[in-house]
Amino acid sequence: MDAYSYSSENRGTYEFYPARVINNSVNKQSNYITLDKGSLAGIQADMAVVAPDGIVGVVRNVSAHYSTVIPILNSKLQVSVVLKNSDHFGSLIWDGKTYREAIVNEIPVHIELHKGDTIVTSGYSALFPPGEMVGTIESFEENPGGSFRVLRVALSTDFKNLSRVYVVNNRGKDERLNIEDLNDDQ
Repeated sequence: MDAYSYSSENRGTYEFYPARVINNSVNKQSNYITLDKGSLAGIQADMAVVAPDGIVGVVRNVSAHYSTVIPILNSKLQVSVVLKNSDHFGSLIWDGKTYREAIVNEIPVHIELHKGDTIVTSGYSALFPPGEMVGTIESFEENPGGSFRVLRVALSTDFKNLSRVYVVNNRGKDERLNIEDLNDDQ
């Protein structure tokens, strides 16, 4: 497998472990993926998973030789994302309608949007590096009675053709979470 390409701003902060998808579901509300790598290969729970075309999900369970992933095609997972052209952020969720699309909520109505605009990871989570491809806007509508829009996003990852992925270790995750947890106590 080729080395994963990532931006120079993330070099040194993130490690990428290659893995192969050995089981995958796309037609349930609680889909999951099984990978051929586990703790002996450095995989741990709560690591992000990406593919060359875009984000995949988050590692949930790990054994010595295998791990399972909650993909973005699971109604229980939310991912912080941004509009690449404006840096306005929202939450990516899956509505269960099709494996090719998801929803982004919380984008203010005053933001200019166009079909085809790019959505990437925000970097606000301690799991996903910023700027990882998510997809492009297919359509958008105002949330009735609200000040936010709902975006329908064409996912860049083809989950029906997913065989190779990278598990992402953020070397600074524990330090970041520890300092952020101090704010909860104040």
